[in-house]
Amino acid sequence: MRDNLATLAEAGDWWTVCTAPLAPQITAAEVTTAAADLLPAGDLSADIWGDWTKAVAAETGAKGRGLFMPLRLALTGREKGPEIAPMLAFMGRDRIQARLRGETA
Repeated sequence: MRDNLATLAEAGDWWTVCTAPLAPQITAAEVTTAAADLLPAGDLSADIWGDWTKAVAAETGAKGRGLFMPLRLALTGREKGPEIAPMLAFMGRDRIQARLRGETA
């Protein structure tokens, strides 16, 4: 994540995105609902990202931008930013699932 941040202020901004209430943008409910349902049990580390998104793709048929942009918008409310995978642990399971379901969390 550090490679995608230009300043310390950006790190603080992304910490807020990960930990403060945020109204998600849901642009593809079938993708985000499947992602919430398929979120793996156990630790939420960056290591789960690949298998998790492959499972969501298999379930929905979404791929590329059609898969990743809805996840980014739901989880961060932003179109651009650092990789999401390392942020999962900071967001926590409850926040991730709530945002993927369109709830402010």
